[in-house]
Amino acid sequence: MYYNVLSYDGDRMPEKTAVITMRVSPQDLERIETVRALENVDRTTLLQEFIEDGLRRRVIRLYQNGRVTAMKASEILGMSLRNFLEILEKEGIPVNWDSAVIKDYLSVKYGE
Repeated sequence: MYYNVLSYDGDRMPEKTAVITMRVSPQDLERIETVRALENVDRTTLLQEFIEDGLRRRVIRLYQNGRVTAMKASEILGMSLRNFLEILEKEGIPVNWDSAVIKDYLSVKYGE
């Protein structure tokens, strides 16, 4: 079950968000609450960070397995191709420099 909600943050335009209800085991809730208390953040912020971290790891794995291109991975993660390539470099993940998308990006960015 989910609900669509508009959130408003002062000067910015309202942003449409979705509220998702999820069931977790008592043990998972206890682990979440332990981390939340250690980091001194609210549960929503912590869970949003968990989602972002998990999505990033999964998309990187899709890239490594050849299921998505670097460009598609960067689109899924909502970041520039350059930022995605920097993440790959930081994590020691080989980049397929022979990819046409990468070649086109480098050509446009830095010339031939």
